[in-house]
Amino acid sequence: MNPHDVAGQLAGARTVEELAAVLKQILDKSGWSLRKLQQWGIENGAPLPRTTVHDVLAGRRPPAPELLTALLNAIGITDDHQIRPWLDALERVQQSRSTPRERVKSARSLHGQVSAAQFFVEEDQLNEITRLIQRSEDEVWLWGATLSRHIPYLESYIREAVARDCRVKVLLIKPEGAAMTMSGLRAGPEGQSIPEQRARLEHNLALLAERTHPGLEVRLVDYLAPYTLYAYDPGLAHGKMDLRLGSFHGQHELRPTFQLHRDRDGDWFDYFYEQFTVVWKIAEPTEGTSIPHSP
Repeated sequence: MNPHDVAGQLAGARTVEELAAVLKQILDKSGWSLRKLQQWGIENGAPLPRTTVHDVLAGRRPPAPELLTALLNAIGITDDHQIRPWLDALERVQQSRSTPRERVKSARSLHGQVSAAQFFVEEDQLNEITRLIQRSEDEVWLWGATLSRHIPYLESYIREAVARDCRVKVLLIKPEGAAMTMSGLRAGPEGQSIPEQRARLEHNLALLAERTHPGLEVRLVDYLAPYTLYAYDPGLAHGKMDLRLGSFHGQHELRPTFQLHRDRDGDWFDYFYEQFTVVWKIAEPTEGTSIPHSP
């Protein structure tokens, strides 16, 4: 596509559909698939979830400035002078739409106030987690401190998932460092001590490392997230996430837990998708990541 044609079309773009048409043309020419763009985003700390990109290219929603910049960077457009016309066009498109505050106000007026009791539950259900892992087609994400109660139970389901070409990403804290110290402080005297947490973490890492498989990746980071996150097909339209908030000296069974659906909670779903992506980018891969043999 001629650069002058692109500049001309961008200068005339005033609607979501017009901006999407120009973006789709250059992406089609680049030959990048949505899955390839999503993987590039994960590896470069610039979230490009497949469903979000698909909606942007279909003209259903304008891209966020960060997502637009990441899309351009992925196909080699990295110069600020080349990117500026795209951001100018996006600003014109956004000015023609209602503001986020107005959209939120409208949504509240339509749906009314919702009680926290209708949003949070007390426990995550392992049977439901295993069911969602079994139904996942593309990716599963597991993010927690040590996941000491879950990895041993879910190991066989993780193995089955990667056997059917569903990629699994596991993100845990480092055995040594500030995150482990903070995890011990958060657990309190009635919880697992730091030596106990470290031992359980190392046991889970060993469990995941008995037999290598390219579909499983495990990374460690010296950061203690304020929640545990499980995501099932997060890049697809039917993607779901389970989140459990952390608690200080609280009972494990009584942590506020909630679920997000991409097709229902789009912006908040994208927020937590981005959080996982940027932390995954800085986390360190473990050596010989693997899955154990079945007994």
